Amino acid sequence: MKKNEDPRLIATRTHALDASLQLLQEEGVLAVTHASVSAATGISRSTLYRHWPTLHDLRNSAFLRAATSQVFSPKTNGPLKTDLIWLLGGLVTALNDTPWGQVAPQVVAAAATDSQTRAVINTFMQDRFQYVREAFEAAKSRGEVASDVDVTPLIEMVIAVPYFRKLIAGLPLDHQWLESHVDLICRLATEQQAAK
Repeated sequence: MKKNEDPRLIATRTHALDASLQLLQEEGVLAVTHASVSAATGISRSTLYRHWPTLHDLRNSAFLRAATSQVFSPKTNGPLKTDLIWLLGGLVTALNDTPWGQVAPQVVAAAATDSQTRAVINTFMQDRFQYVREAFEAAKSRGEVASDVDVTPLIEMVIAVPYFRKLIAGLPLDHQWLESHVDLICRLATEQQAAK
């Protein structure tokens, strides 16, 4: 949002993105077009094209709308298991109970063939990877994980496995699974430390 931007422009964009997200959730990515958003909102197509010149721009903005969450500081006061359960609990909730969980399969599919969508999902994932990295770095500073352990593969497991389980395997993400997944990650981190 630009400083001193006309509130009417902000309201127009918000209304259009809300409608885009609703179409995305109810009918899928192909239903999100300038024409369908115009029909749903009464906003002229010319206005929509001014804000989102291409269909990719419009759809990717809808994806981002679904992905946007509250800004928060990762919990890093330990122990590592507690921090990871807190972080992953947020991801599990997002995948199970929010618009992001509903549209994530479509975003992943679109990212396979569209570089703009790939950039959207990469940015989204970079933030999540950074949160988990901070939890591991805090664990290193407490001596839970050896300072020279490469935690990148563990971070990938923390983030990627829930997506695989939910979107590819179609398996549930529940508290029991969350506990066992985090236990495995912590065990792997400790084993790497013990092997040093």
